[in-house]
Amino acid sequence: MNNYKYTSIDLFSGPGGLATGLKLAGFLPLIAVEINRETAETYCENHQSELFELDLYLQEANKFNDIFLPNNKPLMILGDVRKLSDSLIKKILKKRFLKESVDLVTGGPPCESYSIAGKRMVDDERDYLFIHISRIAKAVNSKMFLFENVKGVLSKKNKEGIDTFFSLVCEEFERNDLINFNSFRLASWHKDEILLNCVNYGVPQNRERVFLVAINNKYKDAFFNYPEKTHGEGKLPVITVGQAIRDLPLINSKEENFIYCNKNLEINSIAHDKYLKFVRGVEPKIPSGINYDGKYLDSHKASKHFDKTIKRMSFILPGESMKTAAERLINEGKNQVRDEYFPRKPYGARYRRLKENSPSFTVTSHCFDEMIHPSKDRALTPREVARLQTFPDWYVFKGPYVIFHSDPKQDRYEQIGDAVPPLVAFKLGEEIVNTLNEITQN
Repeated sequence: MNNYKYTSIDLFSGPGGLATGLKLAGFLPLIAVEINRETAETYCENHQSELFELDLYLQEANKFNDIFLPNNKPLMILGDVRKLSDSLIKKILKKRFLKESVDLVTGGPPCESYSIAGKRMVDDERDYLFIHISRIAKAVNSKMFLFENVKGVLSKKNKEGIDTFFSLVCEEFERNDLINFNSFRLASWHKDEILLNCVNYGVPQNRERVFLVAINNKYKDAFFNYPEKTHGEGKLPVITVGQAIRDLPLINSKEENFIYCNKNLEINSIAHDKYLKFVRGVEPKIPSGINYDGKYLDSHKASKHFDKTIKRMSFILPGESMKTAAERLINEGKNQVRDEYFPRKPYGARYRRLKENSPSFTVTSHCFDEMIHPSKDRALTPREVARLQTFPDWYVFKGPYVIFHSDPKQDRYEQIGDAVPPLVAFKLGEEIVNTLNEITQN
């Protein structure tokens, strides 16, 4: 714990993308909360956390006294955050970690109900999960908290159709807590500041996400500056798909490779060099407790495809989707090929071949059947997707490689696709550290 200047609680933690970037910036996540077992196991593996099953505790609390003994090991609470009481989380902090509070509470609630690509059902129960971020931040009287979500939160209407959920989120975050008598103020409500495109911070994909940062009103003079763009027009060139994955072993469908070897790697820009140093664990350095030899590759396995699917992929050009490729084949008079290998109504968001010399489109939880390798007729491997998300190569993933999306388990693709890119979390973390430095020095 002595290697980290600040502490945090990580709600809706996912596999740990946000926690990883923040850890590299100087935060130790004492407590994480995640509802999916496979995803929680991934988090525990990479953050040396102890798994604590909330439902079992609620049934027989007397069997879990050990978690309240003084212990420096972070705690992963497997369970529904709605069942996690203020009193329990404060007890864990006080008894296990000998702390009354933390510096930062973070969370990115499930985004399906806000996403423009989703059904956006009115009064979806998931709409209100954001409340638990401010609830717990106010309960433990943290110095700051951070909320992340999709761009769609800015436009989705509430059930009355009058206000957007974004305004409700902001109002809730700034509402006085009548129980703990704590309150926060948002650093900004303005779209131009809070909506970040990850490609402008060195992530090799166009991924717009909302980040809200709140400061405890105890610190009236403290302020937070959103990180300045580092990549794009007039700055460092954006990172491309090719730069992100070109150095990984080139494998075919059904093949797997465990060894990293980049003998002939061409690093063609300062931006590319910075990106590779981040994902290779050179700068920032690999966190303490991680044993990584720099050679082993986790999850670089290309899944099996049906022969017909591979053939279909072969007809899709870089930048095309299954739908646009089918339309092109018709225009070229290749109706027989189109009818033989493409469905009657091809879906435009499926089987999109990436362009090697451009950033990727947004990585999602459906990335297994949305993305085709730039030159191989196959889906990306989980490791290649992790590179697009800037998960470092030392990060390992648990759970099945790929399963049906409706399965309650989360496969590695879904875990990676849902996560916050660690590089963006690191950039935000650096600025949050600046704010906390100001708070602690005054």
